[in-house]
Amino acid sequence: MGQLQNPALQANSELPENRLLRQSIRYRGRKTLRVKSELRRLKILEATLRIAARDGLRGIKHRAVAREAKVPLAATTYYFRDIHELISDSFMLFAEKARDNLDGFYDTINLVLDTTPAETLRRNGPQRKELAARLSVISTAYLHEQFTKRRQQMLAEQVFLMEALRDDRLAGLARSYREAWTAGLRQILKRLDSPSPERDATLLVNVTLGMGYDSLLHDQRVDYAALSETVARVIGLALGEQEIVPV
Repeated sequence: MGQLQNPALQANSELPENRLLRQSIRYRGRKTLRVKSELRRLKILEATLRIAARDGLRGIKHRAVAREAKVPLAATTYYFRDIHELISDSFMLFAEKARDNLDGFYDTINLVLDTTPAETLRRNGPQRKELAARLSVISTAYLHEQFTKRRQQMLAEQVFLMEALRDDRLAGLARSYREAWTAGLRQILKRLDSPSPERDATLLVNVTLGMGYDSLLHDQRVDYAALSETVARVIGLALGEQEIVPV
């Protein structure tokens, strides 16, 4: 059974970038007090994200969302004054879920590093290549799941990032979302004694975004072996290990 975390301790250990992302997630729609009302509000927002992923922003209409969510049309206008508020809040929900998903991945990586000898964490340390291979396996499994089982969320992410170019409030959230992603990697790379954790974290984020976009663009089955080889190469470069063979 997992241990309950002290909220105060958790807040103190939270990265500033993650705190900024959490603080940037502010819903505009009507606040709910009852559980039933909150569940309906979430149902509407999740339906909006599905439509955004499937049809883009042009498909988001009150009637279409009500039909997708299987709720009365009046419910969408009750919780959200207009389409802009509905779109904004749906992407707030997306950012919240994406943050939780990414935090789980970073927790797994940090757990591996917590159980790794200090000398191995140092650049050019013993068994460094084996550590890089282990991290490559974990990262490949994570990305493969994103590319194959979370396609809808990835499509919604692309729509979100494009809309953020036109909506100043969403732009702030998008920047916080990106920085929280980079900050988690930067912290991990510092632990791995990277000489340029900022540069390497940005590189890894950009490569991952590009790989995700390619998987959506080509709409084809992801080749696990090819993905594993690419991830191993990128992680090897970041860790100073040129030839990594995932195990």
